[in-house]
Amino acid sequence: MHPFDIALSLVIAAGAGSGLVFIGVLIQWSLRKARPSPKHSVETVEAQPQPEIAQEAPEAARDEAAQIATASRFPEEPAPVVQAPRAPVRIGLGLRKTRENFLGRIRAALTGSAKLDEIYEGLEEALIAADVGVEASMKIAAAVRAKLGNDNRPDAIRDALKAEIAAILTGADRAPADSGDAPLVIMMVGVNGAGKTTTLAKLAARLKSERGSVIVAAADTFRAAAIEQLEVWCDRAGAEMIKQSQGSDPAAVAFDAVKAAIACKTRTVLIDTAGRLQTQVNLMEELKKIARVVGRELPGAPHETWLVLDANTGQNALSQAKIFGDAVPLTGVVLAKLDSTAKGGVVVGIAERLKIPVRFVGLGEELEDLREFDGREFVEALFASDDGRDQNASGSYAA
Repeated sequence: MHPFDIALSLVIAAGAGSGLVFIGVLIQWSLRKARPSPKHSVETVEAQPQPEIAQEAPEAARDEAAQIATASRFPEEPAPVVQAPRAPVRIGLGLRKTRENFLGRIRAALTGSAKLDEIYEGLEEALIAADVGVEASMKIAAAVRAKLGNDNRPDAIRDALKAEIAAILTGADRAPADSGDAPLVIMMVGVNGAGKTTTLAKLAARLKSERGSVIVAAADTFRAAAIEQLEVWCDRAGAEMIKQSQGSDPAAVAFDAVKAAIACKTRTVLIDTAGRLQTQVNLMEELKKIARVVGRELPGAPHETWLVLDANTGQNALSQAKIFGDAVPLTGVVLAKLDSTAKGGVVVGIAERLKIPVRFVGLGEELEDLREFDGREFVEALFASDDGRDQNASGSYAA
């Protein structure tokens, strides 16, 4: 073949090969153009859900967070402050007015004269002024003179007088009733205004702390608002109250209270009665009926019947005690308002004339201001030094 023909064939073959290469490249570019491009890596990161911080937090941290949230919504209330019960008032404080009056007169009688007749006349006057009573004062002065004879030493006379009064008070004392396993039933009687309702509430609070559960029978259905007043005091004392409507039969209220106490094994029943004058015969008969009714439900009840006396009434208290004693057998006296009178000597008159023990004395208006009476303690307080610093009569005055 001619060399020119060979060269032309090579050129034609090279051109065809180049065209084929170009066409292949073009096809690959077209396919790449049509293929969708992959998403950006940032988009992939954004599409991934973010993990919650709480899920990564440890268990203890979650519990602490929950406690803080709860505390913020429901703040913890401060613990209630429990006040310790106030100590009972000393009897010397209640006798302050009586003691100041009594000791001043005794001192004047013992130092004013050396003659025995004048000394003992002065003693009688001092005792009468303290509301011991005329008859009791004369007996006490005579007993002291018989014991000492012609001895006119002030200290000897004072000590003998003190011993005689103590003997009278301890002589009237007697042990309280024992009801055994049955409820102890105490009936409270007295005139209007003597402090019977408040005394009963103080007694309920005291007996609850000493004996256990207490039921109060609101048997004063005669006086308006008496039941409501007693209910307020029972709430303060923490005692249960049995009541009926005003005008109901007081004996029925007392019966219900005793019956409930037996069923519930309550330790004490206190029966409040209508305040009455000792001259109101129909109301005095009502007391007898109450005593009969509760006695049928619980043999031996009422185990105690206590007369509440206002110490300010002085000798009138003796007449009240006599007439109430004719209606129901009295087993004790509660002397209210002793802290507000100079007539505390009536305690001696009651013991000497009526032979009835004084069970409690009221020395203030709070629930704690009811003190069990002790004859020897009373005498020590009555004859205590009046300079206000004696240990038997120290403390704040219970006004």
